Amino acid sequence: MNTFALVLCDSYNTQHFASVRQFIGADDSGSFGIRAGHEHLVAVLRYGLARFEDDDGHWHYLSMPGGVLHFRGNQMTVTSVRYYLGEDRAKIHDQLAAEMQQADSDVHTSHASLTEIEHALIRRLGEMSGKQQEWL
Repeated sequence: MNTFALVLCDSYNTQHFASVRQFIGADDSGSFGIRAGHEHLVAVLRYGLARFEDDDGHWHYLSMPGGVLHFRGNQMTVTSVRYYLGEDRAKIHDQLAAEMQQADSDVHTSHASLTEIEHALIRRLGEMSGKQQEWL
């Protein structure tokens, strides 16, 4: 059976798979599959699960918050900020959900801290402005 190479890249890791039979992913238009010999393709993958079958017939699940897929010359590259890979789809989906929840919490905390700093600066500028008028 014909195969293609797959490279998975994120901020933490790069993994190579030399012999992949097929890849199934989804973009905004819906699910699609890719096999060896597919035409050149670039797709923006949506949040969720994708999967691929290796040359031994084992399915691997890939959970990510979106990414970019590039297929050309029988090589596919999937690039994402973060991905989880495994054979237990529920487990890797839960890992992604937990990380996204933590990231949302971190963003909220950072936003709240910046708001506090902004208010403190405005108060301090007001205090300094009042003192300058007293000197005049």
